Amino acid sequence: MVAVQEAPVSPTGTTGFAGDGGSRLRVVGAAVVLAVVAGLIGWGAPQLVARFNQPKYLGQPAASLARDMNCTEFKQAARHDQSVYRYHDQGTCTLDGTIVTVTTFDSVADGDAFAAVMRAIIPVLHPTWVGATYAAGDGWNVADARNLTAQAAELAVRRLGMGATHIIPSAKSS
Repeated sequence: MVAVQEAPVSPTGTTGFAGDGGSRLRVVGAAVVLAVVAGLIGWGAPQLVARFNQPKYLGQPAASLARDMNCTEFKQAARHDQSVYRYHDQGTCTLDGTIVTVTTFDSVADGDAFAAVMRAIIPVLHPTWVGATYAAGDGWNVADARNLTAQAAELAVRRLGMGATHIIPSAKSS
């Protein structure tokens, strides 16, 4: 019997990574595409999260706020001078027999400015409202249109399932 030695066989047409310019180009191209996609995701993901995480009533009609708390007989308010505070939309409706003013804002900062007016200016201009209550959340405000009763504010928060009630403080410093 004769021993046969076999020579190593290499497939034809392939030279491996080291000598193949086409494979290297594909790897570099894939790396560039991956970097661009990762950059777009890194830039776009926070934008998408912010869009879907936006407060529900921010920039929305006041009628949608009224509807969601089952406030009937909604009436659109006439626009007012927005030099003291800015809002998106405002109106009145009847919440279990109490006429309330419903307000939506374009930004959380606008809602915060409105709250600052309620805390700082209202106690000075309307001292009889000290201790009165209103309801507010990010992008919205609900207040008894006449007496700012706690019952209306509490009912608004309960029906909307969000926000909190706030009491107008005294203008007197302690």
